[in-house]
Amino acid sequence: MTTAFIVFYGPGGGSDVERRLDAFKVAIGASVLREARAAGYDPVIAVTTDVAAAARFRAAGADVEAGEREPFHFGEELRRVALARSLDRLVVVGAGAGALLTAGDLRALRAQLEGSRSLVLSNNAYSADLVGLNPASALDAIALPATDNPLARLLHQQAGLPSVQLPRSAATLLDVDTPTDATVLLRHPRCPPALQAVGAWEAELGARIDALMRLVTTAERELLVAGRVGAPVWTYLESQTACRVRMLAEERGMAAAGRDASGEARTALGFLYERTGPRAFFSLLAELGDGMLFDSRVLFAHLGWRHDAADRFASDLFRAEAIAPGPLRDFTLAAREAPFPLLLGGHTLVAGVLWTLVEASWEGHPEEQEQR
Repeated sequence: MTTAFIVFYGPGGGSDVERRLDAFKVAIGASVLREARAAGYDPVIAVTTDVAAAARFRAAGADVEAGEREPFHFGEELRRVALARSLDRLVVVGAGAGALLTAGDLRALRAQLEGSRSLVLSNNAYSADLVGLNPASALDAIALPATDNPLARLLHQQAGLPSVQLPRSAATLLDVDTPTDATVLLRHPRCPPALQAVGAWEAELGARIDALMRLVTTAERELLVAGRVGAPVWTYLESQTACRVRMLAEERGMAAAGRDASGEARTALGFLYERTGPRAFFSLLAELGDGMLFDSRVLFAHLGWRHDAADRFASDLFRAEAIAPGPLRDFTLAAREAPFPLLLGGHTLVAGVLWTLVEASWEGHPEEQEQR
């Protein structure tokens, strides 16, 4: 019996930033598929309806399956592929995740699955981007999820599979969802050359990222991190940064619980923003740290802002002029003029991206790293 490897990809919206981000995700998907083939997975499959992406994935050695369900339903499509191919074991990942995984990493994951009678492996048991499953028939025992994030949790809770989380690292945690995520990834020394060739948003974000990389390797500086940050990331920062870290961890599980959609999400920074307005808000935050990574979606949810991806990404890139006049534009202008280096993004920014940034920051400082 062999183990299959499956990449899912669906294109985003039609804005220039979304198209460029899609190209980056396709490049990641193709890279991961090549590593999976080298790691001995068989078959290696890509599921997409996008013609250009399908061509890239075939060139990487994958069989391509077109999704059959409209609207797309992740769980139903995964089960369909598993049944049609009579798969015994499988690893599934969304395009955008796993960019730093090597063939050796994936080979070890495959060996762990094949050495167990029943198991679900994931990079995050509660919100997974990468899931390994043995046996695939366990999909018949769960309420199939519309997205990939709950899959590992459901396989454990409803199908009774033992659950194991993969060791945390930039390779296992990073899932590229925003322009910020992509641009930080390019700084990592193990970033595949194919992704370097695609490029990211260096003009808008490069200097900010470099300033934050210098900050985390400098004693007596302070990094402010705000948003849906978990305890493992905090623990990692405490042991792997030279700077001090100030953490404002709020609204973990916000999207999974629907608190953003329901309007229930609340954050201390949201209350502060309502009292001060955008410019004074960032001036006050500058008194709490020398640089900041800000999961801005928690603030947006608190304030009831519901913007499409094009506007959110324009804000991440500090392109205030690309946003219609209104509160989000005012926020973005103030963020751009903040008196300290600042990055904006979503949940990944304060999880896999933060981990990636710290790993990349120490690459040029091996002596300091040994002393920590």
